[in-house]
Amino acid sequence: MTPAAGTPTDERDALLHYAEHTARITRDLITALVTEDDVDALAGQVADLAARLADAAADPRAVRVEDTDLVPNHIERDVSPASSVRNPIAPPMRIVPDGDGYRCDLTLPLQYQGPPGRVHGGIVATLVDHLLGHAAALAGPARSMTRYLTINYDGGTPIGEPLTVRGRVVRQEGRKRFLEAEIVCAGEVRVRAEGLWILPRTA
Repeated sequence: MTPAAGTPTDERDALLHYAEHTARITRDLITALVTEDDVDALAGQVADLAARLADAAADPRAVRVEDTDLVPNHIERDVSPASSVRNPIAPPMRIVPDGDGYRCDLTLPLQYQGPPGRVHGGIVATLVDHLLGHAAALAGPARSMTRYLTINYDGGTPIGEPLTVRGRVVRQEGRKRFLEAEIVCAGEVRVRAEGLWILPRTA
């Protein structure tokens, strides 16, 4: 993405735009490193990405990300590996309301692969845990924490194909939040999960 004209007046805003822009370029670098098998072609991509990084670094306050990924999140100043626009190893996840729960639509590139053609199981668990954590956090007065998460891998979760992660709070019992989730691809449920989140003690 090319930095657009105009300088943000707020330093925090400038930081967020520049950091997200840089993280996106870094994700492109990660993708190139795991997908390109020709050394000269890889070197060309790296040189191009390095030039884009240098251009942005020359005037970081002028960088604007017009279609920013930044959305409300249950983690303040998010730098997580699941959703942070500033963390280049994060997909990142755009979590939005969905009926009585939440959803995230995304397509994962090759750097998230485990078995050939499939998303690594640990990444699948991260997606589910993060979305359910979002749902649990917004269901109570304080952030709750994962107590357990059980995942059933009903089928392979494919790399490079559109995925939908859905989750919701099923019931609440005092400090406990019981949740369930699924990952769907091409109309087929590939992953089912259920877990327990607990609010911290107040005394």
